[in-house]
Amino acid sequence: MKTIFPIPSKKMKATGENSRKIIATEHTGMPPNGAPDIFSLPITVWLNNTSAGMLVTDERHRCIWVNDVFSKYMNGISPIHLSYTELIRFFKPMIAEHVPLEEKMKALRQEKKPWFGWEVPFVNGQIWEINYLPVFDGRRFKGSIWQAIDITRRHHVQEEIKRNEEKFRVILNNLNAAMCETDVNGNITRVYESFCRLSGYNEKELIGKNITDVFVPEENRKFARALRKRRLDENVPLVYDMEIVLKDGSRRWVLASSANVYDRNGHITGGAGIHMDITGQKKLQKELEEARKLAEEAQHAQKDFLASMSHEIRTPLNAIIGMAHLLEETTLDAQQKEYVNILKHSSGILLGIVSDILDISRIEAGELQVNQREFNLRELIQSLRHTFELKLGRRPVKIIAELEASLNTWLIGDDVLLNQILLNLLGNAEKFTNEGEIAIKAMQESWQDNKLWIRFRVCDTGIGIKKDKLELIFRNYKQAEGDIREKYGGTGLGLAIAKQLVELQGGTIVVEEIIGFNTCFSFNLPFMDSRKPLSAIGGKQSRKLKQRSFEDARVLVVEDNPMNLRYMMSLLEKYKINYQLATNGPDATYFLESRQYDLILMDIRIPGMNGLELAQKIRADENQPNVATPVIATTAVAMESTATMARAAGITDILTKPYTPDQLLQIFNKYLNEDEIEIIMEEVQNLSGFEFNNDLDVQYLTDLYENNISYAADLFEIFIRTIRDEVEKLSVLVDNHEWEQIKFQVHKLKPNFAMVGLTWISTKMQELENYLRVNQELHSNDISRLFNEIREEVYKFYPVVEEEYRKMQGFIDAPHEGGND
Repeated sequence: MKTIFPIPSKKMKATGENSRKIIATEHTGMPPNGAPDIFSLPITVWLNNTSAGMLVTDERHRCIWVNDVFSKYMNGISPIHLSYTELIRFFKPMIAEHVPLEEKMKALRQEKKPWFGWEVPFVNGQIWEINYLPVFDGRRFKGSIWQAIDITRRHHVQEEIKRNEEKFRVILNNLNAAMCETDVNGNITRVYESFCRLSGYNEKELIGKNITDVFVPEENRKFARALRKRRLDENVPLVYDMEIVLKDGSRRWVLASSANVYDRNGHITGGAGIHMDITGQKKLQKELEEARKLAEEAQHAQKDFLASMSHEIRTPLNAIIGMAHLLEETTLDAQQKEYVNILKHSSGILLGIVSDILDISRIEAGELQVNQREFNLRELIQSLRHTFELKLGRRPVKIIAELEASLNTWLIGDDVLLNQILLNLLGNAEKFTNEGEIAIKAMQESWQDNKLWIRFRVCDTGIGIKKDKLELIFRNYKQAEGDIREKYGGTGLGLAIAKQLVELQGGTIVVEEIIGFNTCFSFNLPFMDSRKPLSAIGGKQSRKLKQRSFEDARVLVVEDNPMNLRYMMSLLEKYKINYQLATNGPDATYFLESRQYDLILMDIRIPGMNGLELAQKIRADENQPNVATPVIATTAVAMESTATMARAAGITDILTKPYTPDQLLQIFNKYLNEDEIEIIMEEVQNLSGFEFNNDLDVQYLTDLYENNISYAADLFEIFIRTIRDEVEKLSVLVDNHEWEQIKFQVHKLKPNFAMVGLTWISTKMQELENYLRVNQELHSNDISRLFNEIREEVYKFYPVVEEEYRKMQGFIDAPHEGGND
């Protein structure tokens, strides 16, 4: 084949416009300037090794050569030796009709100038990019090189990108989403039609303007610039709402989503933002907020009205009920007795209605809170059974109580709410059961997440409930049948109250089918198990120790409350236990790292270090002497969450304040008595002869101090000496809304009141602590109100406690039989 690039001889000169590019050399194997051998290769080497299809024509425009790639494009059909006109006829059937193939090729032949990037669509769907390069030797035309590249895939990708861009543009322009782009200084570089439509400006008016200066009101510009700075500095997208000013001066609210834009090197070049007009939503939100406030005001007004009506109704109702009972005790004839019974029955119904309405209003207002404390489930259920036995009187109805044998420990939960639930369900059973049986059943259901779930059932042989009415009975003011109210009375609130109280504590209530009963309400509730046996606490009589020593035991006490400290010291001395005191976290840490103890009694809240942190520190290092020592947390918070956190921190057991000597003794028996010979408490008569003031909780004080008035006097003295200062400190904190300090102070003081017989103040302190757990600002009025009540109670009963202390001192100093144990 005749080459169109012959190897030039030494005598040939490079001439013409390309003379600087074509250098005549002798084929010596070493081109001038040290260029490598590759430059001495013939052009056919390149033409054969390129990935593009190549076609070569001579100076008469006749096809003289094609490479293998071009042959593959043609499926083996060769155009070699075809003239230029024949080449046009050869390709024309393959090319899409709208392509001016003949005109273009004739123009290229005539002009003999390079042409690149001619995209030619084929009828089979392929798209080629044609590049044309005429070849000259000096001024003499030697032929042409045609390059064909299949760009079908690239073209389709580009078209898809164009379609997506167009789709994106149409979506942005037609949705309520105005988009613009800015540089790093916030100057607008591009806007979309939707942005112009929202703002009222056209594109020319916006390009180059600062978006903050144009749209953001003066009072918000500092905030807007800070947002842009944060987006750039932290390289994070932002979503925020902001009020903007439009071209006509009106203001609209937009929800803006902005993100950074990057160059090829990953450098931030600006930002892109989408703005949605949310003025309508903002207006609706404002209206809803106003409606919420009105609803809250209405709810408060309803609460105040109900409270007022409760007082106004209950006061005369109390007199009516009382006088009816007094009248019943007088001499009455048969007709008068009938009238009095009707009066008693009717007044009882009215009292129940008033109570139910008040209960449901408190639940719906969210005023009821779960207050957990230790309680005796058996005692609670037996008390309810006895109450309803008296209420049933001579009616032929038997009431039984069944408790699973495993429920033999003190539980931690809200016994008041449980009592209310059972009271409502038993009241419902009593109302509809004229004869037969009412049963209260309790059984352990499961253990889940350190919770003891107990299943309760209240069943009766009364009139029953139709299946199609089951969904109605738990609704407010609904009863299963229309004639129920006429025949049996009631408001339809009892079961609704029970359901909401169950759900408030995390349980569920359903109606079950149990053989032998017509109705059976079943619900479950979670409790914490104190693991203290029922026989270990309580009793109306004082007790004394049969054995009193824990020889060689060493105990570390970590406590900062003076009253709790004095109380615990007295008990430790009473049981002849060697102990070390620490009143803060650093001191406790020092003692724990210095020597080994047999038991650690530690308040969860102590100065200098949280008790949970201290427990974790004890367990973290296996080389520490007390890594395996039992840690008993003493806390006034009988909450499930506290117990869970304590166990996770490595605390062995929990002792809930205020605790009795018996409860502490159980801890010592469990963790200090290596011989497992239990130190028992035996019943004895109270030999002290001291009688507590009836204005105080006599039963609690008797159980707490047994017959040791000296211990009681010590704690009463500390209370008298410290409580007023502590309450005034708390008063300042409440006035200043220092919530964390208030929580610490309330928790610290809460058990002190019970230790001097003011148990109801401890209960109010628990209620105050519940308010302080979350949303303190929201409950600030309730917190202030409750604290003021507590302060009034403290100052009201302070003289009583003071007089009781003087009476104890006189009793201790005076000679009497028995003495203190």
